[in-house]
Amino acid sequence: MQSEMNVMSKPDGAKWRLGKKEKPKSKRANQAGRPTAVELERRKALVMDVATALFVQRGFAATSLVDIARGAGVATRTLYQHFGDKEAIFREVIFARDTVAALQRPAVQAGDTLFSALRNVGDYAYAVTYRDQSIGLMRLMIAESTRFTDFMRSVAVSIFSRYRRNFEKVFEALEAANLIPEGNHARSAELFSDLMLGSHPIMTYTNWDATAPSSDDLDERVEMFILGRFGSTVARTARTKKAKLPLQTAT
Repeated sequence: MQSEMNVMSKPDGAKWRLGKKEKPKSKRANQAGRPTAVELERRKALVMDVATALFVQRGFAATSLVDIARGAGVATRTLYQHFGDKEAIFREVIFARDTVAALQRPAVQAGDTLFSALRNVGDYAYAVTYRDQSIGLMRLMIAESTRFTDFMRSVAVSIFSRYRRNFEKVFEALEAANLIPEGNHARSAELFSDLMLGSHPIMTYTNWDATAPSSDDLDERVEMFILGRFGSTVARTARTKKAKLPLQTAT
């Protein structure tokens, strides 16, 4: 059996040694010695990518540290050194759920109408909810919720609180732009999120219905929200009245 002193291959085909290394005859830059900070970050990112894919495909119990190490081209002791055990890596994967490839948060721009601003928020809601990464990791969180009950609950609360806070900031900006009246913007954010998504995300995450809602469906929901939340007077100018700079929002 080869030991961890043996040479292993990185994904790019280059070689690197673990454990005690022979002293090179002539040391050049980027040759023997400790890996650079950039290289360490690259390796950690690769481990996270491999671990995420394996956990999503197989679940927690059917994924081993050996599987992750083999897929990332590193030794298992390297995983222990930089991440900890399998549970620590799993928690890291879940914490990173909505930070990797993060989407730009919605904002109100000069020239936006109430309808166009909320339509952009709806697009953001759909993009966050239905991208492949979100679907895979939400399915994983649901599947492992009984194994990590408190952890999954705390992560879910954090994710959805931050998600709705992004909506709330848009409503604050819309008030500052004189497009909506003063009101409870946290409640508006909650109602808007619920109306935009409805029961469809859970249908998607449980693989009952994987077809994303259409653009026309989103338009209808935005119009319904404006009329129901702000009344007919605001609704009449929702597509024509435009926001003007400067827009000031609460921090």
